[in-house]
Amino acid sequence: YFRCPSLPKKTTEIIINGNNDYVIGVKKNQPALYNKIETNMADKNKRSSWYAEIEINKGRTELRSITVSDHLEGISDQWIGLNQLISIHRIVNTKGNKTEETAYFISSKQTNAFVYNEGIRLHWAIENSLHYVKDVTLKEDASKIRTGNAPQNISTIKNISINILRNHQYNNMAQAMRLVATDIPLIKSMIT
Repeated sequence: YFRCPSLPKKTTEIIINGNNDYVIGVKKNQPALYNKIETNMADKNKRSSWYAEIEINKGRTELRSITVSDHLEGISDQWIGLNQLISIHRIVNTKGNKTEETAYFISSKQTNAFVYNEGIRLHWAIENSLHYVKDVTLKEDASKIRTGNAPQNISTIKNISINILRNHQYNNMAQAMRLVATDIPLIKSMIT
């Protein structure tokens, strides 16, 4: 799954030629594609698969409905390998505050709504567990390091640090950093 709003159509050709599949998130900054998907998904007669689930967790209720369509009318054939359109509609209620959103995806796979739900949720979990930690706890977005290879090098060091802490059963990275930051013998034992 790729979440890259400016992903060029040529990339889908490279993915398909490498005998792989793609599921790509489509954002509103791709208005032609976004609007065509929105129009195609609005027609309930064009559904090939539908799945819904409710999740209740820690005072938060989420209703997720996933719709899949094989109807690609009006969508550029430059999206090499494109087979299906996916819509994920989420209604989240947290202590009386209700939010609603719809996300659209294109896919080269030919599968059903349940499989897409599981795959996309797994990707979101990975994204949340890594990118949130890097952006919020390790303040990667606020970094002033911007030249040469330095940004990639620092990002790699942060990834290694996160992996070391997770391998030592730390789930909360902010707490882990507070606990081990001044314990040099512990740090040495973790990396050797």
